[in-house]
Amino acid sequence: MSSARPMQVPRLAAAASLALVASVLASCQSPATHRERADAAAQAIIEEVQAERLGRTEPVRIETSADTLRRRLLLGQDLPTAGPASLGTQALEDPEHWPELGEPDPDLVEPPHLPEGADAVQDGLTLSLVDALQVAARNSRSYQDQKEAVFETALSLDLERYRLETTFGGLLRAMFRTDEDADERGVEGTAELSVNRRFEAGAQLGGRLVVDLAHLLTNEGGTSLGLLADGSITVPLLRGSGRHIVTEPRTQAQRNVLYQLFSFERFRRTLVVEVAQRYYAVLQQLDRIRNAEENYRRLVILVRRTDALEAAGRVTGIQVDQARQDLLRARERWIAARETYGRQLDQLKMTLGLPTDASIELVPGEFDRLIGEAELMFLGLDTAPVAVDDEQVADEALAADAPVDLPEPDPAERGRYELDEAKAIALALEHRLDLRTAVGRVFDAQRGIIVAADDLRMGLDLIGQATVGERRSIGSAGLRDARLDPAAGVYSAGLEVDLPWDRRTQRLELRRRMIDLQQAVRDVQELEDEVKLDVRDALRDLLEQRENYRIQVQAQEIAERRVEQAEEFLRVGRADVRDVLEANEALIQAQNALVDALIAYRISELGFQRDVGMLRVDERGLWEEFDPHTPFIPDNEQEREEADDE
Repeated sequence: MSSARPMQVPRLAAAASLALVASVLASCQSPATHRERADAAAQAIIEEVQAERLGRTEPVRIETSADTLRRRLLLGQDLPTAGPASLGTQALEDPEHWPELGEPDPDLVEPPHLPEGADAVQDGLTLSLVDALQVAARNSRSYQDQKEAVFETALSLDLERYRLETTFGGLLRAMFRTDEDADERGVEGTAELSVNRRFEAGAQLGGRLVVDLAHLLTNEGGTSLGLLADGSITVPLLRGSGRHIVTEPRTQAQRNVLYQLFSFERFRRTLVVEVAQRYYAVLQQLDRIRNAEENYRRLVILVRRTDALEAAGRVTGIQVDQARQDLLRARERWIAARETYGRQLDQLKMTLGLPTDASIELVPGEFDRLIGEAELMFLGLDTAPVAVDDEQVADEALAADAPVDLPEPDPAERGRYELDEAKAIALALEHRLDLRTAVGRVFDAQRGIIVAADDLRMGLDLIGQATVGERRSIGSAGLRDARLDPAAGVYSAGLEVDLPWDRRTQRLELRRRMIDLQQAVRDVQELEDEVKLDVRDALRDLLEQRENYRIQVQAQEIAERRVEQAEEFLRVGRADVRDVLEANEALIQAQNALVDALIAYRISELGFQRDVGMLRVDERGLWEEFDPHTPFIPDNEQEREEADDE
């Protein structure tokens, strides 16, 4: 039996060395390979959380295409740039020692949205609203920041999962050593392979296999192999035990991915409303330019007419000068309207992530289509003048100081999104993603208290260790080769007690965690009130803009009739120039106000859907409006759950 127990050291050492070398070679991968693995892990995590919590999956692409619309505009229109970075990361020159990072995964590259005409942008580019929304989803810097934030939280979760996986380590070392006192010189070589694992219940297991080779270069030489295997296990029995404690960092990391996805969804809804608002503002300003031009031409004609009337002695010089003054103001307004248009168009370009000096225009017919759609919203709305008092209409002789009954807005004429306030608030409380995040933070704070309270407990760990074999160095190179003989191993087991005498740091952490919980609860309360305020303000804004539209329709009709009458009376001598000038001023104000009301109502509709969390946006950047008259089906019942299943 004794002859069978000693192991064949050279063969075992050679096998262990080969396994270690193979492991080292397998782990020596290029940066490009590591990048691919990190990207694949993060993308898998994002899709996993999306499927579980949102009921759908869509790519979160963080790599931009080399052929972006911004790059085409800069190069195609020969625009000045600050350097290669203006054209994107692909245009940068690699500095010295730059690693080979490989090509990004095609699934992670955001394909550019190139509107019609983007192949030849030298003479400018025309964008529709749909184009603008999709361009923003590809080029907006804030949009890219949000996507990268989602990706980074997924990377953090991957790291936390790794901490609870089996990990391997390897070490190869060769050293020349000399001991002058013993007059010994020699070479030592070591190969070490280790494995560690932390289990979800708290136990930690570690093992190591070490192979040494010691060779003396003095004292007639001598070579010896060392072979050592050891292992240890630590099982916490009190502090640090329990799955809920050990897996807390992973749980929080997983919830952070969900929160960042919620934030991303909320940002997309906010962005599309902002893009639409800026796009409509440019169209609105175009209409203001047209109104200013028409007013300018009318006043030019009026000045010519007053000159002729003055020559005929029918008007005074004062009236002619009044007309000329208004003509100058009309020119000033026309120029200011054009410059404001350029300023607002530049702001739209900034929002889209495009160069502000690029030649870009909006679709010429987009404004007419917008007005047509906006007018459909008010189809059937009574725009007849509102009688202040029915009795007053019936009796024109009614005294001027008689009591007046003011008519309230008719609830029957509400728009499609002017919902009952209680229903609108209920929708918002259920579907606002930022509110869900705040509610989830409360549960996070509660778990934080549990972890902090656990840290106050006494530490009691069960410890076990085993060591078999011996190490070798030049000092023991003359000994025979070591061997793994379990019968000659060293074993130990025991308990380690960490008495909770000094827990000041831990008790302060507990108190901070309790304060965090109070703050998280207050954050929910504050955000809940803000959500209700947003909804109530949105409903108020919808009602105000609806009634404003009715008023402006009447105001424009009156202003047009007033201009016609003033010009006719001026011809027959029954009005002066001041009457015509005031009528023209009232008309241009009424025209602008009517368009303002239409666009404001449309923006209010989008804002209301955003504020109740019902405006959906896909990965292309296009919105999908909800029908308030059909039941809303959530993406996934699990999206309402805030507690992690773990």
